Amino acid sequence: MVALAKEFHVSTDYLLGLTPISVPKSYDISQLGLSEETVKRLITKKIDVSVLNRLLEHKDFPKLCALMKNYFDNTVANGIMARNQIIDLATEPLAELLSAEPSKRTELIKDISFLNSAKIQSNEADVEKIKNILMKIIREVKEDITAQQPTGAIATAEAVKGIRATLPDKPQSELTIDDVSVAVAAYVGTMLPMDESTSELLQQLTKQMLELPTEDEE
Repeated sequence: MVALAKEFHVSTDYLLGLTPISVPKSYDISQLGLSEETVKRLITKKIDVSVLNRLLEHKDFPKLCALMKNYFDNTVANGIMARNQIIDLATEPLAELLSAEPSKRTELIKDISFLNSAKIQSNEADVEKIKNILMKIIREVKEDITAQQPTGAIATAEAVKGIRATLPDKPQSELTIDDVSVAVAAYVGTMLPMDESTSELLQQLTKQMLELPTEDEE
């Protein structure tokens, strides 16, 4: 159990299903880079942790953060301004033709209006992307809540408990790698249909992973 904890950088309590938190209790919260005010709000429960967990765990959340950073830094806005300047260069000669060729005034005005309509406000594209991804995340989080899908930490703890429930009824010290590999395959089999050969392959893979030497042993 200690070897597994070292291998996966978690506590033995986590592996035993006694806690859903995988990081050690002595983990320095300052390493997360959170501000003091953020930590205070989390501790005083001014922030709904269940909502926060679902947002942070969503697969598109890192992309949302990257887009927001670009928005704050004007990374994309600078490129948009350059694009608008090119459009201005294209409309200038058309505007000059309005005086030179009055007979084409209607057609030229239509072309100038079309080009100007292609302009984008400096941060419009950023805001639209951020809004679309944020709404997508919120919709999918709501779907998970409606379907009563647990967050990652809870799901992991439940998986550990499910595996423990399929272990042979004997002292922990007497459990073997074969016992654990069979239990893992049995638990996965309750969620994903597997034939006998697939189950055996999963058992072999689990056994190989458990038999990998730790850094200390190497």
